[in-house]
Formats: sequence, structure tokens, C-alpha cells
Amino acid sequence: MVCAFQKGMMVFAIMVLAVGTLAAQEPPNYAERLGFPKGARVIIFHNDDAGLSHESNEAGIRGVEEGLITSWSVMMPCAWVPEIRNYLKAHPDACSGLHLTLTSEWDKYRWRPLACVENNPGLADPDGFLWDNVKLVAEHATADELEAEIRAQVAAAEKMGMPISHLDTHMGTVFATEEYLMRYVAVGMEKMIPVLLPGGHMTALLKEDPELAEKARAVRALAETVWASGLPVIDDVHTDSYGWNSTDKTDKFIEMLRAMKPGITQVILHATVPSPNFDQISESGEKRGGDLNAMLDSKLKQAIEKEGILLTSWRELIERRKKAK
Repeated sequence: MVCAFQKGMMVFAIMVLAVGTLAAQEPPNYAERLGFPKGARVIIFHNDDAGLSHESNEAGIRGVEEGLITSWSVMMPCAWVPEIRNYLKAHPDACSGLHLTLTSEWDKYRWRPLACVENNPGLADPDGFLWDNVKLVAEHATADELEAEIRAQVAAAEKMGMPISHLDTHMGTVFATEEYLMRYVAVGMEKMIPVLLPGGHMTALLKEDPELAEKARAVRALAETVWASGLPVIDDVHTDSYGWNSTDKTDKFIEMLRAMKPGITQVILHATVPSPNFDQISESGEKRGGDLNAMLDSKLKQAIEKEGILLTSWRELIERRKKAK
């Protein structure tokens, strides 16, 4: 499953990075550093996979206009990017990032690198498509090649006139090796585009293996470097919803809200309008439809109000970072 990969690669990155010589310290709360009230619990409800399909685009748009989705990110190598580009032309204030796409995992619907494969052969499988899993990317693509593809996707969005509120990663590929991670962060800092890199308590990411907490100090140090460059940083990322049963997602999200620690948490969604066409891409349409239903559910909206949860977006974080010390 996509989010299983995503969480796995994030955790792997935490494991492989050197711990360094940092003294033990209380993780920073980036919500407070960005000017949110002390003790505030702040959420980005973020929808991955914009541009993947018409159904994905429709769900993202509905989730933003009618529901709780505050941010999405676009898969630039995919066929339905022009539809999102047209929406952004009419709605330039939408929070739209890039879902850096370095794998192509489905059997019937695949996409190719945007960088020149002749110059970057490690990006593509024998058929010329992006590799279908993260392990194969790490085995074949150098850090130079990965950076070339990241830059090609950013350039494609810029050429189409699409705003880029932040960078994140499809299937967690940029977290597969330390070298990949450093290139991803370096591009973001060079171009002053925020990058998804949790630097606070990381409760959701570390929940399954508390022993990783010590290794996470190095990731926090890297996140602090991102902050020092003038970019915003968040505290945690929640990826569990991809595996939840489609019929009880609202209740699961409410449980998650009640357990949230103070700070900024990005909650990753894969909202899609289920359809026979999407079924030809993936068997996950029903689960993805559950994400959309939850984002439109008044019960979840009421729970957010009751819990005093604040909603934000990467666009807001950028503006807050300009004013922060």
C-alpha cells in the first residue's frame, strides 16, 4: 500500500541517518514558533495524488471547496495534471504542492520520468517507465539522477504556471537513502520551497517503534537546518489512514484528533471519487472514497471544533515563517 511504503521510507531515513553529537533536548514545537497559540494542536489535512486521475482531482477539489482538505500535492508525470493546472489558474490561492513522483507502481497505468532518460538511465525500468517500487529506485538511481528528476518535475510545474506551496514524496522515495534525502532538502532550500520533513515530536511516525526515538535526533537537526534557511517546519506526519476500513474512517480520524499532541501535524489522505475507471488503476478506490467521505462528514467537522483543533495549510505556514524569528 502507498502509505505503508511512505511510512516505511520515512522510518528508514530516520534509522540510517547518523545520530551526530546533539545533546538530548525537548523537541521543538514548530506551531508555537510559527505564532500559533501555546499548546495549539494544528492540522494540515493533505491530499496526495492530485493529477493521478480525474477521480483524484475531483475528490481533492471537493474536499477543499466543501470539506476539510487544506492542501494537496500534484504528481507531475501523470496524465491528469492539465486538469489541476486549469483549476489552479482559476483558483491561484489554492495550496498546491508537488508530490515528487519517482515510482510508477500500478500495472495498467504507468508514467515515465520527466528528466532525460538517456542522461539519467537509472530512473527508468527496461520499459522506460519509473521503477514500480522504492527498493528498485534505490538500487538503480544515483542521487544525481534523483535530483535531476526532482528538478525536472519542479521545472515542469513552473513552466505550466502552477504554484508550488511545498514538496513532498510519493511512496516516500526521497527518504530511501541519506543521499536522496539530502538532495531533496537541498533543492527545497535552494528554491525556497518548503519540504515535508517532520522536525518536532514525531509521535505518529515513531509510535510503532519507540527505539527509533534516539535516531530521530539527527532528523530534527536536519529540520532545524531547514528552519534556519527561512522555511517552515512541522512537528509530525500521520499516514495510517490509507490502511483504515473505508466504512469507519470518520471515527478513526476523531480518535486520532483526541490523541494528538500540540504542534503541527500533517495528516496524509488519498481522497478519490470511486469509479469503474479508477478500479482499472487500483483496487484502493473504496478506501480512497472513505477518505473523501470523512473529509465531507459534518461529524468530523464538529469534532474538530469541539477539540479546538486549528486547520492550516502550507501556504499559511510560509506566510507565518516570514514573520517568525
